[in-house]
Order: sequence, then C-alpha cells, then structure tokens
Amino acid sequence: MTEPTSPLPPHIPSEITEEEKLQAVLAYVPVLCLIPFLKTDRTDFVSAHVRLGMTLFVIEIFALILRYLRVVWDVVILLCVIAALAGIINGVRGRHFWLPYLSDLFSRR
Repeated sequence: MTEPTSPLPPHIPSEITEEEKLQAVLAYVPVLCLIPFLKTDRTDFVSAHVRLGMTLFVIEIFALILRYLRVVWDVVILLCVIAALAGIINGVRGRHFWLPYLSDLFSRR
C-alpha cells in the first residue's frame, strides 16, 4: 500500500513560524509592508505575501493620485482593504493567498 503524499510542495515547509506569519501580516499593512520587503532572508511563504502586499500598496498609491475621481477612489480602496484583510487572515493561519490576475502577474513563474 502506498503512503499518502504531503499536500504541500517540497519547497514549502509544513510548519510556518510565528515570525513568518508576522511578516506575512505586515506585508498587507500600508507603509509597514516595506519592513518584510526590505528583509533579505525571506521564505517562499513570506515572499508570496510580500509580492501581493506590495502590489496592493502600489495600487493604493495610484488610487490616492486619482482621488479626484471620487467613485474610483472609493471602489479601489474598498477592494484593496478587503484583499488586505483576506491576506492578513490567511497569513495568520499560515496559508498562501492568491488573488486572480494580481497574483499571476507578479508571481515568480
């Protein structure tokens, strides 16, 4: 009988440390996302969250520039906040977070 395989790919550790979870959460907080971004020894888990968090941060900055279009500002910021909260929740749980189009656009494939 064959042994069950691990659901995680081999390059992803099965245990995520508390420090990695904290860095994943910080990746979604505007301006504080620079802390894990500037850190050089990131794991794949943290790097994935940092890439998505920095993408959301850049989108928020563009929305700030376009704030004279009130409806665009409100919708973009609302979507960024929802995505950031979902990323924070998944980071605390030690899971990867994927957003259609944005995650694919900035992935390392």
